[in-house]
Amino acid sequence: MTNYKSRTTGMRSRNNGARPRPGVASRELQEARRRKRQREVMRNRIIFGTCLLAFALLLIFIIVKLIGLALNAGKSSDTSTLTFAADGKVVFEEVTDFDTDTYSKSELKSYTNDLIKSFNDTYGSKAISLDKLRVKGDKAYLKTTYKDADCYSAFTSYTTYNASYTDAVEAGYDFGVLFSQVADDKLLEAGVINADTEFADYNVAIVNENITVTVPGDIAYVSNADVELIDSDTITISQADGNSDATDMVYIIYSTK
Repeated sequence: MTNYKSRTTGMRSRNNGARPRPGVASRELQEARRRKRQREVMRNRIIFGTCLLAFALLLIFIIVKLIGLALNAGKSSDTSTLTFAADGKVVFEEVTDFDTDTYSKSELKSYTNDLIKSFNDTYGSKAISLDKLRVKGDKAYLKTTYKDADCYSAFTSYTTYNASYTDAVEAGYDFGVLFSQVADDKLLEAGVINADTEFADYNVAIVNENITVTVPGDIAYVSNADVELIDSDTITISQADGNSDATDMVYIIYSTK
């Protein structure tokens, strides 16, 4: 008698060994995990976006600063200006009439370089440097740098000084003149000042020509003369009668920045 063994197919029943369907609690847990992952992704995106924005703003700030520096570096004064730098150097920007019928730009440059070379050969190497020479229309612009006020004075023959008040007194300069104080961006009426008391902690620039002057600090007092306060560190010296050949000795008392 033949015995028949029960056979099963190679396929498992869908219900045999099947995992139980997840309950409500399990589905809630999965949903909570999904929401948590979404929040983390969103947070990371926000952080990344904020970093990108900060970097972009910093980059824009740097670019604007560089453009400003480049523009200022190439900017030329439109009037003759004497600038006393904080390191003691003196920068002279000269704006003068230029007549092409008298000489050319190349002749002007050659003449200027010869003057500077001749002076440097006797006064000292690199005492004066020619920084820029430009001709536009009937105007010539020259920018020269002098190693100090004494060098500028020796080259131009204009009395020029820049040091502390104490050093100026020791050098023989007389402060027994009327001074106008600067207050509220204006020059007040000139009066007698006790220089030893008022100027002891200040520096002084002394100029004897009709020119715009910039000092490396805030101007506190100016000796009585025909001057105009342009900015906190700048004045223009001129003559009331328009006589450009006449000059006054002007004392500019300033605090260092």
